[in-house]
Amino acid sequence: MFGFGKKQKNNKQPMFMTSNQDKVEVQQKKYYEKPRICCLDLDKSVVDILQNAGFHTYSGTLGKKIKLPQRSRGSDYSMLLNYDYPSDLHEYDIVIMDLAYYETIPYVESEHTKEHITGNQAFYLVSQYPETLFDPRPYSNYLLEDLINDIVKEKKIVIVFTTSSYTTEYFIGKIDERDNKIAAKEIYNIFQSNMLPSLGIEKQGTKMVVCESRLEDILKTYISNATYNQTFKHPTIWENNQQVPDPKYFPLIKNSNGEIVSIIKTEKNISTLYLPQFNDKDKFLHAFLTNIAPEISPELFPDLIKGGWKYEKEYFLPNHEKLIEERVEIEEEYQKKLQENEENIKNNIEKYSFLHNILTETGESLVNALIEYFRWLGFENVKDADKQLKSNILEEDIQISLDNGLLIIECKGIGGKSSDSDCSQVSKVRYRRSKERGTLDVYALYIVNHQRHLAPKKRQNPPFSDHQIQDALNDDRGLCTTWQLFNLYFDIEKGLLDKESARKNLLSYGLIEFKPPNLIFLGEPKEFFSGGIICIINLQDMYISVEEEVFVEKNGSYKKATIMDIQLNDISVPNAKQGQVGLKLNIPIKKGSRLYKKTN
Repeated sequence: MFGFGKKQKNNKQPMFMTSNQDKVEVQQKKYYEKPRICCLDLDKSVVDILQNAGFHTYSGTLGKKIKLPQRSRGSDYSMLLNYDYPSDLHEYDIVIMDLAYYETIPYVESEHTKEHITGNQAFYLVSQYPETLFDPRPYSNYLLEDLINDIVKEKKIVIVFTTSSYTTEYFIGKIDERDNKIAAKEIYNIFQSNMLPSLGIEKQGTKMVVCESRLEDILKTYISNATYNQTFKHPTIWENNQQVPDPKYFPLIKNSNGEIVSIIKTEKNISTLYLPQFNDKDKFLHAFLTNIAPEISPELFPDLIKGGWKYEKEYFLPNHEKLIEERVEIEEEYQKKLQENEENIKNNIEKYSFLHNILTETGESLVNALIEYFRWLGFENVKDADKQLKSNILEEDIQISLDNGLLIIECKGIGGKSSDSDCSQVSKVRYRRSKERGTLDVYALYIVNHQRHLAPKKRQNPPFSDHQIQDALNDDRGLCTTWQLFNLYFDIEKGLLDKESARKNLLSYGLIEFKPPNLIFLGEPKEFFSGGIICIINLQDMYISVEEEVFVEKNGSYKKATIMDIQLNDISVPNAKQGQVGLKLNIPIKKGSRLYKKTN
C-alpha cells in the first residue's frame, strides 16, 4: 500500500476537548471511560452535544477537498491525503461519520510535500489537468476500513450518515533519481469496499417508511426531518438450494417505492448503520447513544448504565450550569477569533501564492507567477511575451524593458534538470531581438523550476553543470533557479540586500548570485566554540569593532550577525585589525561559514 497521508496524531488518550477552554469543563465533569467515540466530519455542535453528555470523543475528518489553482494543459500537482484519524483508532468502540459533510480548502504546496524521503524513490498522488477540485475522501475511507477492521475482538458500532455514491480515480506518481512518471491508477468509492455490492441506485427524497426493528421508535421520531440520497440492495446467499436474503443485513428504512434507503450490517462483531441525512443529528445521536445503544450493546456503555443520569441537566450540582454557560461564551469568542485568523491565513496565501507557484508550476502558470514576482522586485515594464508577440516562432516567455536596454527571460518548470539546449535557447532569441533593435543592449536570462515535484531543499542546487555555467559566461547570458528567487524574497525582506541590487544581479552572466553589495571578506573561521557562538579568524588589515554588524555566508546564503565581544591574546578589546582574534557573535555559525563586512 502506498503511503500518501500526513503524520497521524499519536493520541493514546481520547481527544474529548476541542479547544483549550474545554479544560475548564474537564476539571468539573466526569467522562465515561467507555465508549470511546471517533467522530469524522461531524459538525462541532454535534460533537459538543456528545461531550456534554459525558462521552470521550475524538473529532477528526476523512479529509478536506482541495481547490487547485488555475493551470494549463500538461501541468499537474503532487498531492497527499489530509485525513485526521487517531493513531489508535482500532481501540475505539464507536465510529460516527458523515459522508456528505466536508470542507474545501485552497492548495498549499508545503502541505503536500513529504518532509522526509527514505531511499531513492518516492510516491505521490497526482492531480492532473483539467481537475480543479481534488477529493481525498474516497481513498481515505478505503484506508479507514482497514483500521476499523484491525483485530476485531470486541464489539464495535459504526454509524454512517450517507451521501450519493460516487467513485474517484487516483493517479499514483513515482519520483526517482532519473525521472517522475505515473506508476499506477486506483479507483475508490466514497462508501467502503465491503459495502459496494449492497449499493443500489442514487435517488433522493424525503418520503420514507420505517421498518420494524429495535430502532423503529427513534427512527420514527427523527425521520420527518430527514433526506435520503442513496438506495441499497439486500444481498442474498445460497441456502437450501435457493437464494435468500443475507441475515447479516437488515433494512431499517424504505422509501415510498419500497426501496431500501437505510440498512444495518452486522459482521465480525461490527454493527454498521447506514442512515439518511437527519437535520437533527445532534439530538438523534444523543438519544441513540444514551437510550438505545446501551440496551443493544450494554458492554460498550458500562459507566452510562451505572449512573450517567447524574450528568443530565435535571441533576446538575450547584454552579454547574453557570460554568457551562461561561464555557459556551468562551468557545464562541474563540471560534470568532479562529475564524478571523483562518480568513487572514486564506488572504495571506492568496496574496503571496506566487512565491509557492514559482516553485511548483510550469508553463503559463509559472510565467504568470514570475511576472508577479518581478513586478514586486521593482521592474516597471514586465510583459508576457507570448501574449504580446503572438508568434509561431519560439520566443522568450517574459520581456522586461529597462532604462539601459531589454531583459528577455526564458523559464521552464521541469521534473528533472535542464539540458544544454534548454539553457542556451534564450541566446537565439536574444540575437533576434538585438537584430530587431539594432543594438547590443539585450540581456538574456534562463530561469528553471527544476525537479519541481521535490521539496526545494531536496533538489540539486544549483542544477547546472560546470560546462553549462561556462557556456553561459561565454555567451553573456544568465542562469538562475526559482529556488534562488524564493530565497531572495526573504533576504530582501530581512534587509540583507535591496531590490535595486537584486535587479542588477539579474543582468549578470553565468550562474546568477544574489549577495549583499559592497562586501569585503574578513575571513573564514577554522575553530568554533560554545556551539558556534565563538569563532577564531585571522584578520589581515581588516578593521572590526564590538557591536559592528557582519554578514555570514554559507553555501550562497547570507545572514546578519552582531559582534558581541573581541578577544586578542585572551583579552577583550573594543576593536581589532590584524592577527588571530576570537569573535563572540549574537548567533551561532557553522563550519564552512565565511565572514564579511560592508564597506561605506
